[in-house]
Amino acid sequence: MKLDELTGWLDSQQEWDYQLDDDGVLIRNDRLETLTHVNFGAVEKNTIDAITAACSQGKDVDQITRVTGYFSRVSGWNKGKAGELRDRHRSKV
Repeated sequence: MKLDELTGWLDSQQEWDYQLDDDGVLIRNDRLETLTHVNFGAVEKNTIDAITAACSQGKDVDQITRVTGYFSRVSGWNKGKAGELRDRHRSKV
């Protein structure tokens, strides 16, 4: 991939930001709160998917929960519902 392809893609995404330096690109993801440096050689050798996967640093995991028999993705919950999930306690019966 070319550098302008990567920067063009990053410009089109809301949660991604970048800064060029002498050695490569410093990529920040606001949602995942990650900061990753990718050198110019790695940009040329990899795809956008590979670079963004490396930048997620294993934090891009979707949690699923089961409430009253239904499965639901937690990433789609509003702030209040996500707070309720954090406040739940597990107990042995």
